[in-house]
Parts: sequence; C-alpha cells; structure tokens
Amino acid sequence: MSIDIRIDSYDISDMEERLDRAFDIRNGWGAEAVTDDNVMASIDEVGHGYPLGSVQAVLQQQQATIADQQREINKLFLMTRKMQRELNQVTDALDSAGKNFFKIGMKSQEIK
Repeated sequence: MSIDIRIDSYDISDMEERLDRAFDIRNGWGAEAVTDDNVMASIDEVGHGYPLGSVQAVLQQQQATIADQQREINKLFLMTRKMQRELNQVTDALDSAGKNFFKIGMKSQEIK
C-alpha cells in the first residue's frame, strides 16, 4: 500500500495569505468582532456570544473572566487602601495616647 502526495506550487503559493485570512477573526465575524484597540470584543460589545466550542467563544469567555477578576482586584485594592488609612489613624491615636499617659506619669511623679 502506498500513498502518493502531490503538492503543486500553486497550492502553496498564497498559503501564508490564506492562513492570515483564516486566523483573522474579522473575516468570519465582521469588523465588530474586534474593538478599536484591536482586542476581541466582549459579549456586551458584540451583542452575542460565539458558537460554543469555537476558539472565539473560549477567548471571549477568558476575557470576561479576566475583566471580572480585574474588577474584584480593584475592589480589594480600594478596601486595602481604606484599611491602611484607618490603621494609620488608630496608630496615630495610640501614639498620642501613649504620649499623654507618659506626661501624666511624669507629672504624678513630680507631685510626690
């Protein structure tokens, strides 16, 4: 059993161009599939999801997950900054109280 494979130069002459077109998401889904920043549009931006199992659907889901995580990280960052400010206020108050206690202690020793 033998298999003959024949490739003509005509078959591969524009292979790179055909591959570029095949992997360009705009060819299958139109210009709205990509934002002005050349990023895949989200479900909200496109108005629909891509077919389940397609590379575009996977990428769109991953991008949505990344966006959700970024929002949560931003919330955590803001909460941490707020807690840091409150901790600084408590530290300042304790420092001030300590100084006042020290002064009271010094005055009570002067009275004796």
